[in-house]
Amino acid sequence: MTNTYSLTDLLQIHDDDDLDIVPMGADDLDSPERIERQRAEGVKRGQVWLASDYGCGLNGNADDGDADDGDADSLYVMIADTDADDPRTVRVIPLSNDLRAETDDALVVEQGAPLGIPMVAWPTIPAIIPVRLLYKPLKQFTPATADAIIADDPAKADPSDTVRRGKDSDRNDSPFVENREDTIAILLAWHAMCAELPQLGAESDGDEYAIDEALVAYTNALKTVLHLSPQDYLAVSRGRSLTSAQQKAMAKAGFPEQPRKKETIDDAYLIMAEQPQWRIAADKLAATGNGDPRMALAHKAQFELAARRSGRGADVVASAMRAAADGVLGKRR
Repeated sequence: MTNTYSLTDLLQIHDDDDLDIVPMGADDLDSPERIERQRAEGVKRGQVWLASDYGCGLNGNADDGDADDGDADSLYVMIADTDADDPRTVRVIPLSNDLRAETDDALVVEQGAPLGIPMVAWPTIPAIIPVRLLYKPLKQFTPATADAIIADDPAKADPSDTVRRGKDSDRNDSPFVENREDTIAILLAWHAMCAELPQLGAESDGDEYAIDEALVAYTNALKTVLHLSPQDYLAVSRGRSLTSAQQKAMAKAGFPEQPRKKETIDDAYLIMAEQPQWRIAADKLAATGNGDPRMALAHKAQFELAARRSGRGADVVASAMRAAADGVLGKRR
């Protein structure tokens, strides 16, 4: 589908019990428990998501976080593949729930689509996009039918599903058919956002060693000028402020300010922050308009909370990110 509908319109399709086009119960598509669980489980092949670029914080698109923003583009997409080398991106295939949109390069899933209604898929125009664009999980196709869509081959579909080749319509009154190129334009714009993601494995700046030397000198001064104990000068190095008298003594000794080592966010935090599980917290940060919300989450998790977490490795990253998201959302732990 295209940006003919706003994000609010698309969500209304799923949230209004009076609408007949999504004949599934609230315990299914709209179940908060299912949505939260699927977000926490991560992105998988064959899933259907509603993707939106509002508040994404890339390519200058850090809006006010308002879901009614008319400048936001939204699409249904099916996950084709995840990227093991960079889990912050994913390959998707665009979908529509309007059969008037079908074309001869599309597949029509007449039975077996996750929304419970027929859907059109365009395997000929896949795109790699940032995972952060995935807004709402809407269940998934059976593995065989997902394979059929990805391979553009209806014969591979699950026997219990009905998938056929699309055909061009003689009707010209469909906004979806008329604006099909808009879908491609949206996907191209979203693909370009991948280049704006924070660099992974970033090398340290050339002056890092100089900063390290300055930190060593400053620490020595804390010991020799202020005669601080190891416990106290470690506390200062970790952020505790000096008293006014101590600051004057350090300035007189040639250390007016404490040198700060450049903070580099670990890849694990950058990758974790991109996942849909943290979309709500990231959207709330995006509303402040202060830079990339995912970077802010990753920084808060690593530098403010990681040291307080128990466990090792991925467990610490996940626990710190959860604490960071809860803090943004005002949840008590």
